[in-house]
Amino acid sequence: MKKSQWFWGTLFVLAAAVLVATQMGWTAFTLNPFSVVASVFLIAALVVSLVHLSIAGTIFSIAFLLMLYGKPLGISSLVPWTILLAAVLLTIGLSLIFHPYRRNWQKHALWKNFQHGFNHHPDYDYTESTQSADDDVINIETSMSSGIHYIQSQDLKSININNYMGTTKVYFDQAHLEDSATANINCQLGNITLYLPHDWNIVTDINSVMSGIDERGIRNSGTGPTLYIKGKLYLSGVTLHYV
Repeated sequence: MKKSQWFWGTLFVLAAAVLVATQMGWTAFTLNPFSVVASVFLIAALVVSLVHLSIAGTIFSIAFLLMLYGKPLGISSLVPWTILLAAVLLTIGLSLIFHPYRRNWQKHALWKNFQHGFNHHPDYDYTESTQSADDDVINIETSMSSGIHYIQSQDLKSININNYMGTTKVYFDQAHLEDSATANINCQLGNITLYLPHDWNIVTDINSVMSGIDERGIRNSGTGPTLYIKGKLYLSGVTLHYV
């Protein structure tokens, strides 16, 4: 059985047990089915955020859990605005403090081995593909898995990247654009890394919720074709790496 199946299976089994226990009066508080389902996804978001060292994802996952259980925890007076404001301030403060250390830690061998084990475990879905040079429209789907994709299209028009709780790496260094192309990304609880030629013009129009966009390397704008990157992020991270 895949590691992701164990993870989700355990969460739903625990959710069922908590729901039955609360409805039977075996606990000091009761929960409705919506709260249980919301808890499952918030806990999943918290785990993914911790794995990818996402400060915003981690803090806001905890914040929403606190809001969800404000009454039994006795913090109803803090819901929602005090908790949300505190989450925003904590995110800004911790990002400023730990941003350089976060990058250094991600480069550390121990952390790389941990992520390698999480994303490339034999029981964890992993794919590697090379797109044909004749493909001008490319679709990439990643769901609770990890994948590396090499784009070799010589007349790329558009690429659609959908990621759900996974890790997707896409290399564009062998691709060719006649004039312009569009990359549509939709990422939920995951991480996408795009390796882009440094002489491409990159225009981003991304709507993000508790997510982050990071640029690495140096790009020389104005000398090459244009890639428009559009889409939505939810509790996710996108890295644009210029090569």
